[in-house]
Amino acid sequence: MKDSEVRRIDAYLDKLKIKERDEEERKIYAEVLDGRTLKVLYKLSSRGYITALGGVVNTGKEANVFYADGVFNGKEVAMAVKIYRIETSEFDRMDEYLFGDERFDMRRISPKEKVYIWTEKEFRNLERARHAGVSVPEPYTYMKNVLLMEFVGEDELPAPTLFELGKELRELDVESIFEDVLKNFKRLYLDAELVHADLSEYNIMYLDRTYFIDMGQAVVIRHPMAESWLVRDVRNIVRFFNKFGVKADADEILREIKGD
Repeated sequence: MKDSEVRRIDAYLDKLKIKERDEEERKIYAEVLDGRTLKVLYKLSSRGYITALGGVVNTGKEANVFYADGVFNGKEVAMAVKIYRIETSEFDRMDEYLFGDERFDMRRISPKEKVYIWTEKEFRNLERARHAGVSVPEPYTYMKNVLLMEFVGEDELPAPTLFELGKELRELDVESIFEDVLKNFKRLYLDAELVHADLSEYNIMYLDRTYFIDMGQAVVIRHPMAESWLVRDVRNIVRFFNKFGVKADADEILREIKGD
């Protein structure tokens, strides 16, 4: 990274209200917060959404997630700030989740615009799912490649996924958790008319109840691949809970979800 770019990043970071910046977090800020993204964050901060940007919650090939204190509808809220990487090749494999979705015109778009559409898609999927009563993080707003939503966790620490709970899941009421997942599954399909398309123990969080996360790839049920992805989602969930003694059959669950 050129010295001029480093100075520009530092200048924007100084404008943003950063709660803490140790050396490791500074490296991640510098890695993901390019000039365009910093401008977006500064605009969101200027508009009163972000009051203080906190530490790193999660890092990935496609996006990084930060904690933030913020304001939404006049109330102070804990936010997850999801920042999709503009310069990444990972979105090439996401084309199948974008093309075929009737909500988006995918003709003649650049890779940068594809990332922006993906961010909008996740926001709209969250909004649609939440309106249908599905337990998902509440979406607040989005701009370019930045999505602001409810932070699911406590004391700035994210709630664990079912995968992260691992063996600790046996100490909880696994049957009730499974039923909660199925309830959300049905609402997502029947009421929101969406298929998650990548549902597994890795993107279901648990904090007193389950939350479906990573909704960017979710598609409307009229998508040509929706049926296939629905089957895959159900099999993933049944496979996981079978390991914890829950007796469930994927074909029966599919019929139940679809209302057959």
